[in-house]
Amino acid sequence: MATSVCELNDIAVDEIRDFDIVVVGAGASGVPAAGWAAELGAKVALLQKEGSVVSQGNCGSAIIKSRSTEAGIVKWIHHTNSLCNWRADVKQLRAYADYSEEAMMWFWNRGGFTKETEYGDGSKVDSNTESAKLLNDGDKLCAFISTSGDFTGTWRDRENSYEYGDDHCYFWAPWVGPKPLNVGHALKNILENVKSKNPDLETFFSTPAVKLVKTGDKVTGVIGKNADGKYIQFNASKAVILATGDYTNNSAMVKHWCPDIDEFDKKQFGKTGDGHVLAISAGARMENLGHTKMMHDFDSALMWEEPFLYLNMNGERFTNEYTGFVYMGNILKYQPSYKGSMLDEEHKEKGSKGWYCTLYDDSYMSWPNEEFVSGKVPPQVMQKFIPGAVENPQGVFKNLIDLHRCDTLEELAKELDIPYEKMKASIDRYNELCDKGCDTDFGKPANTCTK
Repeated sequence: MATSVCELNDIAVDEIRDFDIVVVGAGASGVPAAGWAAELGAKVALLQKEGSVVSQGNCGSAIIKSRSTEAGIVKWIHHTNSLCNWRADVKQLRAYADYSEEAMMWFWNRGGFTKETEYGDGSKVDSNTESAKLLNDGDKLCAFISTSGDFTGTWRDRENSYEYGDDHCYFWAPWVGPKPLNVGHALKNILENVKSKNPDLETFFSTPAVKLVKTGDKVTGVIGKNADGKYIQFNASKAVILATGDYTNNSAMVKHWCPDIDEFDKKQFGKTGDGHVLAISAGARMENLGHTKMMHDFDSALMWEEPFLYLNMNGERFTNEYTGFVYMGNILKYQPSYKGSMLDEEHKEKGSKGWYCTLYDDSYMSWPNEEFVSGKVPPQVMQKFIPGAVENPQGVFKNLIDLHRCDTLEELAKELDIPYEKMKASIDRYNELCDKGCDTDFGKPANTCTK
């Protein structure tokens, strides 16, 4: 509660407003929920704690039905649940399969990226080679890349396989940007466009929801507190929708509900679990410990997925690098904490988990293609991720780029802030294993080992 904006005490409201639907949170869930409800004729209030629309990330996805078979979609649901250790709610996976294409087309249409209707076929604007041409707002935003793909035949990743046979499930995955622009910028456009045509959608920024209103066992409204300290009760005759994001920045909730990430830096802000606290205060039950979490970073540089040499901040090799980027959070939980200059406020004194270095030399473009998972990125493209190397780098978050290029290992160790002697010993050992043709330390496949 100390971090959340929620209030448990009785509140004397200063004003009462009546709506059909009240949506709390103007982000990736709240804006579409409020916008679509208004288009369907509802009188809607959209409350937002921040002063504007806020959302992070760049990628959205959907299943394109015209390119899929019914059996392929069912197999995808089963396959996805298997990758979640059978902990996924199959009803939610089914809902995604049924409605994601329509939702994505609404997003792109209302954002001004395409004239195709929200009920259209996603295949009309899908392309991995011409995504920006098909989806753009005519100004700065576009689908700057697309990673769509067809689940058919034998699907494989580094550890698993799944048989689709002759069936198909086509996964549509355009990315909004380019960075530092993201989904949040698109949602701002969407909200403006929808509001211009639907006057019954009212927005209340800098007005966090501090308490839910209940009539008996039913939630019938929300009390918000605006920037002037005025309490406004928003009655909802049909529904209250909580779309407030996660609880990354609520340290008490993290320690209790998701302790695995407590020692890691928090990249986001303002995610204080307000919706969770509001729901629990109204009688909801939090999902059991072990619920899903997502923690990754694509912004230091490209080629984050490649199985080069990985060293922790003590200069020690610590894993089979072919394991995969998505599992690094689990692996780094057991590595030493790091005290560096780029830590968040919560971890500056004790240090944080999650820091490691990927090492490779400038001959990587001549290495065998089979060593690469996502493919080689030319040095001229990587250049913009080196701090200070490009005057005004485009397509990056300038405060997060963290690629370093040095002529000697001594210089590199100093820039990376890791002990040179340990780093040199780890490199020598790795090269020895590459010469041997067998990684007897961690078991990385020989065809991905290059000195």
